[in-house]
Amino acid sequence: MIFGRKRKAAVTDPIDTEAEALEIVGDDAGDHEAELDEYAAEDAPDGEGFDEIDDPDELLAAEDAAAEETGETDWRADGPFDSEEVELGEDHVTRIDLGSLIVTPWDGLGLQLQVNEATRQVQAVTAVWKNSGLEIALFAAPASGGLAEELREDVVDEAEQAGGSATLADGPFGSEVRRVLPQEGPGGEQLFHVSRIWFAEGPRWLLRATLLGEAALGDADAPLVAPFVELFRNLVVRRGDKPMVPGELISMTLPEAAAGEG
Repeated sequence: MIFGRKRKAAVTDPIDTEAEALEIVGDDAGDHEAELDEYAAEDAPDGEGFDEIDDPDELLAAEDAAAEETGETDWRADGPFDSEEVELGEDHVTRIDLGSLIVTPWDGLGLQLQVNEATRQVQAVTAVWKNSGLEIALFAAPASGGLAEELREDVVDEAEQAGGSATLADGPFGSEVRRVLPQEGPGGEQLFHVSRIWFAEGPRWLLRATLLGEAALGDADAPLVAPFVELFRNLVVRRGDKPMVPGELISMTLPEAAAGEG
């Protein structure tokens, strides 16, 4: 993890942005999935304790201890983060600013942006590495939470209606959906679209990440999975104050260089 909640990012060597692949694709960008898939409580209990802690590490430890006492787990303790929870611009890390979402890539990671050609708004971003990918979309969510649970149920129902299967399992961000959908190959052969879906809820926003390709077939701590877990943890969301319906897609914007090319 590059940074934690309300602490400065560690100083690391800048990423060579020239080596990154930033691909802008249109409304039918979802076609790449088949290619990949064929193979916190802020106050201490009773209002005591936290005001006396100055060290960020001690504060996070105290929050974890409080969560254990209440039986609740803060799945976002290590990210993804809201923009109000972290300090950006205090390090030498190269990030890609998509307006409502900030991505921290690594050298050699490819990014495909699914763009609505009429509005030039980014609807989703897919990080591609080796034979795997992570498709990320951002949605508005109610302040009371609970949208992730509803979406998990929807994914399971939709998979079953499509003749596939979907099950819930423990994942790095709480319950994840492991989905298998039937798919016809180019020669009419029977193939299967395999994916794992993560959800993370923040202050009035929800991130959905769909893991594709070889990484979707591995365990949570498999070598191909770990980099995508880290990428998801280091996402930063700028929700904004615009009133939105829960479940409504929050669009992103093209990076300045890419926008200028259009």
